[in-house]
Amino acid sequence: MENVTDFVAQHMGLFYLLAAGLVGLMLIEFIRSKRGQSRIDPKAAVLLINKNNAVVVDVRPKESFLGGHIVDAINSPLHEWPTNAKKLDKYKNKPMIVVCGNGVDSQKAATNLAKEGYTAYILAGGMRAWSGADLPSVKE
Repeated sequence: MENVTDFVAQHMGLFYLLAAGLVGLMLIEFIRSKRGQSRIDPKAAVLLINKNNAVVVDVRPKESFLGGHIVDAINSPLHEWPTNAKKLDKYKNKPMIVVCGNGVDSQKAATNLAKEGYTAYILAGGMRAWSGADLPSVKE
C-alpha cells in the first residue's frame, strides 16, 4: 500500500489526469442515460427485434437505404425530420432501433424520439456494424 501512495505522491499530474478522465466518462454516460437512449450492438438488436418486436428506423438518405437495409426497416431520412417522424406515431408503444450509416447520425434521431416519449436504441456502428456481423440486409 505504501508503494501506491508513494507513486501517487510522486506522479500527481498523472493521477489528476486519470481522475479527470474517469469523471468525464461518468459524465458522458450520465448524459446518455438521461436522454433515454442506449447504444446496442447488432446481436442485441436482433434479440430486441425478435423478442420485443422492435421497429427499425433507418435515418439514411433514400438512395443509401435502397442500396441495402435491415429487413422491414422504415426509411425516415434525418434531413426530413421532424415532419417525417410523424409516420412513426403508430409505433410509439414499441422499442425503436435507430440506424444510420456508421452510428453517428442516429444519435440526433434517437434524441428527438426520446423527447417525444419513444424508447429509442442506437445501433452502434450503424449499417457498417450490421454488415460486419454478417447479418442479412435487403436491397430494393
